[in-house]
Amino acid sequence: MPTTPYKMINGLSEVIGNYDAVILDLWGVVHDGVTPYPSSIPAMTALKKAGVPVALLSNAPRRSSVVTARMEDMGIARDLYGPAVASGEIAYAQLVARSDPWYAELGRKVLMVGPVRDMSMFEQQDVEIVKTIEDADWVLVTGPNDDFDPVSKYEDLLHALKARDLPMLCPNPDREVIRGGERIICAGAIAGRYEELGGNVRWEGKPFASAYDFCLQAFDKGPDAKLLVVGDSISTDITGSNNAGLDVALVTGGIHAEELDAPRGTLPDKGKLDALLEATGRHITYAMGDFCW
Repeated sequence: MPTTPYKMINGLSEVIGNYDAVILDLWGVVHDGVTPYPSSIPAMTALKKAGVPVALLSNAPRRSSVVTARMEDMGIARDLYGPAVASGEIAYAQLVARSDPWYAELGRKVLMVGPVRDMSMFEQQDVEIVKTIEDADWVLVTGPNDDFDPVSKYEDLLHALKARDLPMLCPNPDREVIRGGERIICAGAIAGRYEELGGNVRWEGKPFASAYDFCLQAFDKGPDAKLLVVGDSISTDITGSNNAGLDVALVTGGIHAEELDAPRGTLPDKGKLDALLEATGRHITYAMGDFCW
């Protein structure tokens, strides 16, 4: 099957005139979880100067306020972007409302799998965090307990959860990410294994439609606004954008840099990128080696 034509670009300035607003992924595009990439703050500054509004949509399993605070710590000023939507915020809103049938059936007692930094998911909620599977009504997975855990470390736990058929909420569908140059698993890898075992998993975040709906509501752009998404992951950013019918620029120097054999800031061989897109059945509007102006 031939791939849909796309354009290789060296920066957003080449095409930004076609768009009214931009939706940016964070991890792999703006920063690596530790520091911003050298070109990202200048690019966001240039977008602001050009009068192009920016929203952030991140598969971060925590409250949006935590994400913006972390970015300020990295030196990314709050006035460089408008709405910031974390997948954790989407799940949090559902947990508070409990109006969706899946959420309505969750009990009060929750077992958490993930680091302490994601505790914002429980802010101002009537839940009890329990330590044992026997006491739990449901499970929240925000990632591995330790950054460098393999999925296999959770195999026994997942089988025990399945034995009780506990529902699992996963507010980060990412399977892996590169943090400070090291490849580590994300919540999606653990929840994906639970689903393979027959477990009941509710996903929030990209590529699911709820993430784009939530982001577009926060952005408040009219139905005719021409939007461009910038992301680095085929399975989340590109798939989600394709499903939502939005134009998308793939940052090839992100999570796919190694398989494309093209370090950040360089454009990959077109044949390799075509093969990746064909293998995944996805299409892009633009390819760029880095998120830059």
